[in-house]
Amino acid sequence: MGLLAKSKVLAFNRLLFRASRGNALSRYTEVDEPILDTETGEKVEKVVFIIFHFGEEMASKVSKICKAFMASVLPFPEKAEDQRKMYARVTTEITDLKGVIDSTKRQRRELLADLIPKFASWDDYVMREKSIYHSLNMVKTEQKVFVATGWVPTIAIDSVRTAAEKGKKRSHSQAQTMIETQHVPASAEPPTYFRTNRFTSVFQGIVESYAVAQYKEMNPAPFAVVSFPFLFAVMFGDIGHGIIMAAVAFLIIRAENSLKGKKLDEMTATLYDGRYIIFMMGCFSIFTGLIYNEFFAVPLDIFGGRWKYTDASAMACGIDNCDDPAAVHPPLAPYPFGFDPIWKGSTTGLLFFNSYKMKLSIILGVAQMVLGICLSYRNARFFKEPIDVWYVFVPQMVFMNSIFGYLCLLIILKWCINYDAPECRADPNCVPPDIKAILIGMFMSPGSLEPKLQMYPGQALVQALLLAAALISVPVMFLAKPLLLKQRHENRQKNSEHSALLGEEEDDEAGHGHGEFVFGDVMVQNMIHTIEFVLGCVSNTASYLRLWALSLAHAELSDVFLEKLIYMGAESGSAILMVVCYSMWIAMTIGVLMLMESLSAFLHALRLHWVEFQNKFYSLHGPGAKFRPFSYEELRKGEE
Repeated sequence: MGLLAKSKVLAFNRLLFRASRGNALSRYTEVDEPILDTETGEKVEKVVFIIFHFGEEMASKVSKICKAFMASVLPFPEKAEDQRKMYARVTTEITDLKGVIDSTKRQRRELLADLIPKFASWDDYVMREKSIYHSLNMVKTEQKVFVATGWVPTIAIDSVRTAAEKGKKRSHSQAQTMIETQHVPASAEPPTYFRTNRFTSVFQGIVESYAVAQYKEMNPAPFAVVSFPFLFAVMFGDIGHGIIMAAVAFLIIRAENSLKGKKLDEMTATLYDGRYIIFMMGCFSIFTGLIYNEFFAVPLDIFGGRWKYTDASAMACGIDNCDDPAAVHPPLAPYPFGFDPIWKGSTTGLLFFNSYKMKLSIILGVAQMVLGICLSYRNARFFKEPIDVWYVFVPQMVFMNSIFGYLCLLIILKWCINYDAPECRADPNCVPPDIKAILIGMFMSPGSLEPKLQMYPGQALVQALLLAAALISVPVMFLAKPLLLKQRHENRQKNSEHSALLGEEEDDEAGHGHGEFVFGDVMVQNMIHTIEFVLGCVSNTASYLRLWALSLAHAELSDVFLEKLIYMGAESGSAILMVVCYSMWIAMTIGVLMLMESLSAFLHALRLHWVEFQNKFYSLHGPGAKFRPFSYEELRKGEE
């Protein structure tokens, strides 16, 4: 009799039958609960078996088979009286063991209950001690003096001195603690540190999710404080939706002191960390919603409409310029701020909004990319790289503004020209031109221009000069910098013959700060950057059209929910249907527009900053290293 793993029963039974030639009778019963295997430490399903046989030789065979299958064999008395005694003894032992186990569990629970209040402090103490000793392991010993070398922000040097003095007094140390500041060598790469507060930290985090700036490189986070929520709002512009978003963020800001330090679930923690940027996005959405004149897709007549419909014409005319309704003259005094509410119900309203938002997207995109190029100039000036100023920044600005800056100028000029003026009506060529046709003609037929496409005198000549400037700037970007770096390297190689030490110092500079100078590598790298910039100007400008696309999608979804739910419920006349429709409208507004659409707009704004804006100036020489000072709070976050 004994115990055997359930998985081995079939093989065990087969071998037993063959070894005994069918003269051994076996019976098996499954154990209710898995039994812990002392060798593997895992719970295994087992069966109780009993084998009936005769003869000493057969007993030997059965014993060997049991040993081969690692079965636990138990002694089984032959007499019934001995069996009853054995059963009673085993039952008593099981009862005693259960009592011991229960007592042990109870004592363990009591012990752990006493230790639980102390565990947090012990864990914190161990974490502190471990981190301190880890830092001490990086301290060097020189002539019985401990020397620690590290990075400290300049503004924090006095705080470090004060802390060292406090530590000396508390430890009653007789040894003097000296803190010396050293000059940072040119070959060193100090970590990057930007001072932030609870408002700017989230914007800095967004920027550094793309890459960490090099030491003293221009930081785009201050610009992102305004540009990020603004570009988001261009895609999410609605007064009502902006109010909801700003209100939710404001409530979290009001409760931030009570929420600080608490363990929050993932969703709440995300809202808490981004409370200020969400508030900014909500406020900017209210602003752009006022421009679009949309309050949950309903236009607001705040200043009074400037258009009116008459029976004399199917088109509206200006309320103060409608002497001849058939002429469809625009109002003399336009709507003071934002779009006139009449455009929302107009048959040409969607066309008008699309045209405006598409052109606005291009202007905002080009403006932000030009800002990025200007920031690359600040980097080049700060790092004293005149080659980057004259042969990277200047041709990039020329190329960008000769084509895309000129495109924005044409858009603004078209907005400013009054094609309804009397002198314009008399001229058959004075019609609103197609700007796409102007730009295509600028490349396909430089120097010539159709009369209907002319917007100002000398336009054909100006466009030819701009095209020539753009084409010349490309080879300048491609060739000038590598050739000048090669010339500078050769000059320094000649000077190194006179001064080996000076040559060592200047060789690093000749390699443009990245080791030994290899002309082929520099040429290929510059070619890649040039191609990337030229093609990127086109693709990045097109990428900003997502501002128009997302804004259109948001407005159309709002209109659909309003018409199919609110208006349908109101027209039905049924109170039950109205409640159902209004409830569905609220659910769709919160679930689709406030959550899904806001997340989509957030991700698109993120991409515009990372790719279209920051790649013009940020982390061009490789990513930097973030300054991570010793902090118990950060260590606790890491352990969590």
